[in-house]
Amino acid sequence: MADLFKSLPHTVLREMKESTVREFLAGGEVLFEENSDGNDLYILAAGKLRYEKRAADGTLRDVGEFKRLDIIGELSLFTGEKRSATVKAIRDSELIRVPRDVALSILLKYPDSLLQITKIIAARLAHAKTESKGFVPVSRTFSILSSIPKDSLDEIIHKIGLVLLRYGSFCVVDEKFFLERTSDMQALEESERETWIIRFFSQLEAEFDFVLYRLEDQNTITPWVKRALRQSDSIIFIKEAKADPNCIPLESLLDQKQFKERQQILVLLQPDPKDVLPGTIRHLQKRKYRRHFHVHSDRLDTWERLGRGLLGKSIGLSLGGGGAKGFAHLGVLSALEENKIPIDMVSGTSAGSIFAALIAMGETSASSKEKAKAFWVSKDLLNEYTVPILSLTTGKKYTEAIRQFFGSIQIEDLWIPYYAISTDLSHSEIHVHDRGDLWKAIRASTSIPGVVPPFIDDGVVYVDGGVLDNVPGISLKERGVGKVISVDVFGDIYPDQDKELCAYFDKTNPGVMTNPLTQITNLINFNEILRPKFPPIGDIIIRSILASSRDRIRQTEKISDLFLQIPTNNFGLLDWFAYERLIELGYVSSIDKINRSREKFLNPTLH
Repeated sequence: MADLFKSLPHTVLREMKESTVREFLAGGEVLFEENSDGNDLYILAAGKLRYEKRAADGTLRDVGEFKRLDIIGELSLFTGEKRSATVKAIRDSELIRVPRDVALSILLKYPDSLLQITKIIAARLAHAKTESKGFVPVSRTFSILSSIPKDSLDEIIHKIGLVLLRYGSFCVVDEKFFLERTSDMQALEESERETWIIRFFSQLEAEFDFVLYRLEDQNTITPWVKRALRQSDSIIFIKEAKADPNCIPLESLLDQKQFKERQQILVLLQPDPKDVLPGTIRHLQKRKYRRHFHVHSDRLDTWERLGRGLLGKSIGLSLGGGGAKGFAHLGVLSALEENKIPIDMVSGTSAGSIFAALIAMGETSASSKEKAKAFWVSKDLLNEYTVPILSLTTGKKYTEAIRQFFGSIQIEDLWIPYYAISTDLSHSEIHVHDRGDLWKAIRASTSIPGVVPPFIDDGVVYVDGGVLDNVPGISLKERGVGKVISVDVFGDIYPDQDKELCAYFDKTNPGVMTNPLTQITNLINFNEILRPKFPPIGDIIIRSILASSRDRIRQTEKISDLFLQIPTNNFGLLDWFAYERLIELGYVSSIDKINRSREKFLNPTLH
């Protein structure tokens, strides 16, 4: 019995039963809207409902789920006020509606029940203030839709199942299985039949941790297809990467609006284990997929990444900006490799966007070191000084180097999902680059104001992502990652650099710089007379910019499962030739923490 009524005498329960109404709600349907009228009480007999509360601007401020025998609408029952949340079915559900006058009559007769419902309301209010804001829906049921041959699809489901078994039990249900198990129900009246079918699906979810509904591709939406889709948290579309985006006829029949509450996931089967077939964007334009994955039949790591992604257990790596200090990221990556911690998703700001891109391309810490060295150290990309109207440098050499290095690679064609963070100066907001040219995303993310010219694309002005978000772990959380590892290489104090700056000031007159000729002399590297040092104005600009996102970094630290702050204080933001020491520092500073956290990321029972 529901908690509210468990103390009532059986005679009263029988009396109440005659006044209640059994109702059914198909998956996706709304029980009632926030701020709507309504006083009746509901009890969820079978299925699952979700509630959502929104702020005045439409943003989601509270979300959660109702399970079997939960009471819905108890607050409106007493106050008569409008509904405080929107409640919708995320499974086919059976509800018992108790009219307001019946419920109040019983509660007034039996004060014990009145006390019980008061406790329930108090518990709900306390829960709303604490836990519910952190609620993240986790997929447990999936519809699988594909046009590939049956034997091939069986093999794919087998591979997915092997990953799921690490986290719990699963079963595969197709139309034949469903009809066999529900054949005895077909002779029942519709209302009775619906009750038992809803309970059949509820029993499946109670018996297995995960349920895979297999749909046969065809040119019509059958009752089985409709029912399976309503029971699913996610719809998985599996396609050959080289196939036409419209290769699944049934997909074209699905109404985007009807299934918008379901996560829609694209899985592309890649023919080459090394390189992703270009052209993913063709498939992504078909519908609004929540995420997409590239898998290859012989690459176990891609199937494991898919499995973790389906269950909301992806491991994300967030790499912060910091100029040359970014080389410390490679030391952290080496420590992660040593502990065999997989990376399923990467994000990066400024220098971090470059190292994150190398990871997303499939590079190891060792190969990334060689490529980053060739890109940054061997070429002096920031020595094209100009009249400082927009910046200290022209940006031509730097832009061409990025374009040549990353070529025509598209972000959506990377093995590992990648997000580069820049600041949209036109709209004063964080911009996450998740599609399009990789080189453009990196050029935008590394556009240090005052040092490198802004990057303008489609009329929008982008500057360095560090202005608003220098360690982009929150962006990973917003995209459904399970665990977040964030790396901050910026540092806070610069004793050596600040001592060096003193040489540019008149010691007898605080705040006033020395003669310009003295300042220029300080910039000359007498060991290499033709190679002037980068002016310290660039270092000051970068430090000022990155310091502005400290509050955001503190938020990132709170949501990160492992937050690594590398003590790079005694390195300059432009100390490219210190890359070896920075890599070593990154490794030494992170290896112990990663060792201690290893189980958190590798043990499925701790996810």
